[in-house]
Amino acid sequence: MRIVFAGSEAQPFIKSGGLADVLGSLPKALAAKGNECYVILPKYQDLKMPEALEYVTNFYLWVGWRRCYCGVFKAVVDGVTYFFVDNEQYFRRPGLYGYDDDYERFAFYDFAVLECLSRLDIMPDILSLHDWQAAMIAPLYKERYCYYDFYGGVKVTFTIHNIAYQGKCDPFLLQDLYGLDNYLYYNGNIRNDGCMNMMKAAIVYSDAITTVSPTYAEEILTDAYGEGLQSILKMRRYDLYGILNGIDYDAINPATDPAIAFNYDATDVKEKKVENKLALQREVGLPENPDVPLIGIVTRLTWQKGLDLIINRFEELMKRDVQVVILGAGDQKYEGPLKGFAGYHNQKFSLNLKYDANLAMRIYASSDMFLMPSLFEPCGLSQMMALRYGSVPIVRETGGLKDTVFPYNEYEDTGTGFSFSNYNAHEMLHVIDYAIHVYREDRPAWDRIVQRGMAEKLDWEKSSEEYLKVFSSLMR
Repeated sequence: MRIVFAGSEAQPFIKSGGLADVLGSLPKALAAKGNECYVILPKYQDLKMPEALEYVTNFYLWVGWRRCYCGVFKAVVDGVTYFFVDNEQYFRRPGLYGYDDDYERFAFYDFAVLECLSRLDIMPDILSLHDWQAAMIAPLYKERYCYYDFYGGVKVTFTIHNIAYQGKCDPFLLQDLYGLDNYLYYNGNIRNDGCMNMMKAAIVYSDAITTVSPTYAEEILTDAYGEGLQSILKMRRYDLYGILNGIDYDAINPATDPAIAFNYDATDVKEKKVENKLALQREVGLPENPDVPLIGIVTRLTWQKGLDLIINRFEELMKRDVQVVILGAGDQKYEGPLKGFAGYHNQKFSLNLKYDANLAMRIYASSDMFLMPSLFEPCGLSQMMALRYGSVPIVRETGGLKDTVFPYNEYEDTGTGFSFSNYNAHEMLHVIDYAIHVYREDRPAWDRIVQRGMAEKLDWEKSSEEYLKVFSSLMR
């Protein structure tokens, strides 16, 4: 099967979030099963490994009334061919997102993806689109490109990574950027809440819709999580599939990770985690203490991630005999209070306001517990990494967190972590206290929780099979 993936970021070339991990790992897993996989990305200024890129061709395309240059480069990694569409006006600038012309930039990208299919002769069986940046490819294909002989027969899937980001914009852009008739807005195909909605367009025009965990697929059908798209999703509920993301077990491996101080596996995790903890305490300025429970948090500092709960009960948490290390950056609303806590509790709390992939891996390898009290979490990869590295997750039961972390049951001696159900600061602190109690008072039980977590198989093997089932059903 030939599969072309379209999304705005992918490892190992460029990353800002979990989408990059998916588009770096899923095509690799599918290629290993004998499928022909391609990924088409923008050629950003900040791409890693630019020396690996090879020039292929160039051509001109139209974005509405704009005639735009499009260069094409490629690289092959792990059996997957990556193509990069180049336009310096749109992508020769720092970062990935956050510019006033983002809708125009990704309109160019959407047209470039469809033009590359014919110009590079890689017409796929499946065109797999991811998040709002690639969403308009679905209506462009169904309303325009599918009528050309070369483009016929392609099946389109759309994956929702986070329904909170939908690509909402002025209806004027439907004609101005995409050259599509306004009747598509007025008949409701691309309209929601009085604006043009790119994600809704993809949901309407795709042959199947997937999202990144079974629980999240159920949640987005409700008013609480649907972000205004629950009605249209209910109409397509029999074409909606929740497929859990995975992590790359080759790259994310405490036995070989060059970023951590001491490598280990399940046989020596107890001893080596203590050594990693002491090394991290020295690195982040906390007192060296092998016995204190160390709670790690690696996150974007945004409302989605449960920072309100953490800040609400932080002073009470500091009354416990624990240490906390946070890595991440984000909204000043959360950075400000955390800076205050860091100054006052500098013997128990280390705040690192930055993105540092290597430090993140050292936190996974060093922490005894990993806290994720998210308001919502479509899938989440951090809790999977924590399990892989023997750090016991403490999570709220939502989305992928509920699907991957099974709460500890002391009577049956089961579970891989600790969880709470309501978005409530008291409930969160109660569960943290319970985890600390087990850590201090029943170390054999704690060690078994760690072993069960490290034994979990959360790679792409099973998930890639689920994607193939969906793709194959469309082909039939």
